[in-house]
Amino acid sequence: MNIPTKVVITGAGATSPYGAGVTALWEGLKSGRGCMHPVEALQSLPMVKTKVAATVPDIDYSYIPRRDRRSMSRMALYAYAAAKEALLQAGYEKAPQGLGFFMGSTLNSISKWMEITGYCHGNHLELVKTSDFLQIMNHSPLATVSQALKINGPCVGASDACATGLMNIGLAYLAVKAGFVKQALCGGTEEYHPMFSACFDIMQATSYNFNDKPNEACRPFDANRTGLVASEGCGLLFVESEESAKARGAKILAEIIGFSSNTETENMAYPSAQTLRECMQNALADAHIEPQAVDLLNAHATGTIIGDIAESQAAQTVFGSGVKINSLKGHLGHSMGASGGLETIACLKMLEEGVLLPTQNLEKLDERCAPLSYVRTQEQRPVNIIVKNSFAIGGNNCTAVLRSPL
Repeated sequence: MNIPTKVVITGAGATSPYGAGVTALWEGLKSGRGCMHPVEALQSLPMVKTKVAATVPDIDYSYIPRRDRRSMSRMALYAYAAAKEALLQAGYEKAPQGLGFFMGSTLNSISKWMEITGYCHGNHLELVKTSDFLQIMNHSPLATVSQALKINGPCVGASDACATGLMNIGLAYLAVKAGFVKQALCGGTEEYHPMFSACFDIMQATSYNFNDKPNEACRPFDANRTGLVASEGCGLLFVESEESAKARGAKILAEIIGFSSNTETENMAYPSAQTLRECMQNALADAHIEPQAVDLLNAHATGTIIGDIAESQAAQTVFGSGVKINSLKGHLGHSMGASGGLETIACLKMLEEGVLLPTQNLEKLDERCAPLSYVRTQEQRPVNIIVKNSFAIGGNNCTAVLRSPL
């Protein structure tokens, strides 16, 4: 009888509004320090109600060779830094032979697209450089980072809006489990542009009633929430078979024991509680665990009215009212394609340190949200299994199940 391949995580890398590296991310989250701020470009747009975002601070990327850096957009720079960190933690100075790479983003570089659009309007297309084009390809970060780091295995870039990061982690999990690859980098990246805020504002899905208090603007499950705060960054994991990790003596950070994905077909913008319930139930079935074994549900919960209600109702149906649940969007904002990767890294740290982070700015629970055990203050307790959700506009949903190393 064939023994199923176990898939483990041995490395992680992050670029976030808290700065460069996993340590900066985790210290920022644990401290509850705010990273949201007014966006100058939004102040002059009276029709856009939201005025705040969370962006990556200035980071020195000069260590990246210029021949590689000149073809990289901001989100590719974020991804290079995160990939390098994940590789190093996994024990590699250079990418191992045949390494897979699963990474995407919601959109490519809007900043670069706007620059090229300016050339078009002025009838100066001859000014477009090869490096400009390389920055606006749909798989630009995946391509430029794999070239720079000599990642020569299969490179696959799923783009599933807000579910992108976790979807690519799930694809890597499935690829390792099936023997398609032995090791892989996986996650998502994103760069902020005011267009993100404007588009979600049109859909009435942004936070606008705390513009004067940016760090209180994103309020998952809170009665006074009005929507999300756009953000950016990159979160990547190094995953491999347990056999591979043990053979080379790598430290195992966690095991991915289950994954599921499904699609909402009734509404492009908001998933139903039923679809979300099925996604979580299928992930638990893939993990071969019962709902009561879960120590924490790390919700997608972005702070939108309908989305938070639906997810909480689905969670109650699957886990019952006693499940511990939190969202990290109140800390980080919604980094779109990067959110699944960054938040999964936070889940790894919660497993490692035995701590549950609170949902920032959850002061008064919306009575329409299901009565769950919402984490409101930092809790120190044994944490063995975490379920992680990511749901996307367009109907793409996914759930992963993480377990502490046995």
